[in-house]
Amino acid sequence: MYDIRNYGAIPDGKTLATSAIQAAIDDCHAHGGGRVTVPAGTYLTGSIFLKDNVELHLEMSALLKASTDLADYNADDAYEQNYGALSEEWRAKHLILAIECRNVALTGLGTVDASGDFFFEEPKFYPQHQWMTGYSWRNGISYARDKELLRPGQVICFVESTNVTVQDITVRNSPCWSLFLHGCEHVTVRGLKVFNLSYFGNTDGIDIDCCRFVTVSDCHIETGDDAIAIRCAAQRLKKPRVCEYVTVSNCVLLSYACGIRIGVGYGEIRHVRVSGITVEKAGYAINYITSYAQKGCACIEDVNFSNISMNDVGFPVQIDGDVGGVTHSTLENIRAYARGGIKLNARADCEIFDIQLRDVDLHLIPEELELDERRRKTRGEHILYLSHVHSVVLDRVRVHGTSELLSLWTSAFSAMDCDALEVQNCVFPKI
Repeated sequence: MYDIRNYGAIPDGKTLATSAIQAAIDDCHAHGGGRVTVPAGTYLTGSIFLKDNVELHLEMSALLKASTDLADYNADDAYEQNYGALSEEWRAKHLILAIECRNVALTGLGTVDASGDFFFEEPKFYPQHQWMTGYSWRNGISYARDKELLRPGQVICFVESTNVTVQDITVRNSPCWSLFLHGCEHVTVRGLKVFNLSYFGNTDGIDIDCCRFVTVSDCHIETGDDAIAIRCAAQRLKKPRVCEYVTVSNCVLLSYACGIRIGVGYGEIRHVRVSGITVEKAGYAINYITSYAQKGCACIEDVNFSNISMNDVGFPVQIDGDVGGVTHSTLENIRAYARGGIKLNARADCEIFDIQLRDVDLHLIPEELELDERRRKTRGEHILYLSHVHSVVLDRVRVHGTSELLSLWTSAFSAMDCDALEVQNCVFPKI
C-alpha cells in the first residue's frame, strides 16, 4: 500500500499535491503494482496519470480537489488521442488519466471535486436555439467564464485501456464530462455517484465511446447534460473499435438533457442492454441520435431497453435518424410521466426498422411553461409520431391523460410513410 502522504502530500486543500500523488503512483507501478491510497483530507491536485496494475483508492472523507490553474493540467499533446472542443468552450485538459493502461482502478468512498463552479459563468437562456425551449436545460445553461482560457475537459479519462474498474467514488462539480471511457475493453463501473449543477453544459455523467465488454451498474447520476452517453467516435483512436457488448443496470439518473443517449460519431454501436433504470428527470429520457448537429453517421443495432421508470421528463423516447441507421431495437416495460410524446423519425439517408415498443404506459403531465408556437413546434402535434420508419411493432402501448391535456394535441397517434407497421392491443385516446 502506497500512502500519498509518505510522498509529501499535505491534506490542507491549499498545497499542490500533484507531484506527490504521481510519485506514489509511479513507485507503485515500478514495484509491480498495488494500491495507492488517498487518506481523509483535502488534496489539491492537477493532472495525474494512472499506470498499469495501479489502483488509486480514495478513502472515506478523502477529497481530491481540482486545481483552478490550467497550468497545473496536462499539455494538449500529452497523448495522441487527446482532444478538446473549442466550439463548446472546453480544452484538452483532464484531472485523472489512464492512457493505454492495463489493470487500472479508481475506487473508494472518497470524492473528486473538479472545481466546475470556478470555470463556469452564470446560466443563461438562448431562445434563438430551438433546443432551448424548456424541455431541456430548464434553468438555463452555462459555458466557460473565461472565453480565452476556457475550461478543462473530461475529468476522468480512460483511453484505450484494458481491465478498467471505477467503483464507489463520487464525482462532483465537473467542468465537462465526468467519466470518459474511450476505446477501452473489459470495463466495470459500479456504484459511481455524479453530482453536477443543472445548468452546467457538457457535464455528462458517463460517456462510453467505442468500448467493448462494459458493465455499468448501481450508479446515481445527477447532472446538467447527458447522464449516460453511448457513442461511436473512433476517429482519434489508434485502434478504432466498435462500441459493443454494453450493459447498464440498476441506476438512478437525473439529467437536464438526455437520461441515456445512444449515438454520436462515425461508427457502429451494437449489442447494448439497458435495464432497471429510474429516470428522475430529463429533457429526453431515451434518445437515439445517428447524427449530432449534422455531424456523424452512427449505425445502431441490437439495443434493448427494459424495465424503465421515467418521471418529469420532456420526451420519454426519441429515435432521430439523419444519416446512418437504427435497427433491431426493443423498448419494453416502460412507465413514463412526460410532457411530450414518443417520436420515431427518419430523414435523408437514414434507415430505421425493426423497432418494437411493448408494454409502454405514457402518462401526460402538465406543461411547466406556456405552450407557445415555438415550444409547440419542438413538442410536435402527435403524442406518438412515426415517420419513415419500417417494420415497427406497437404492442400494448397506452396513452393516458386528462381531457384538458389531451386537448393540447392534434392526435394521439400518427404514422407517415411507414411500411409493415403492426399495432396490437394499444390504447390511444380520441382527441
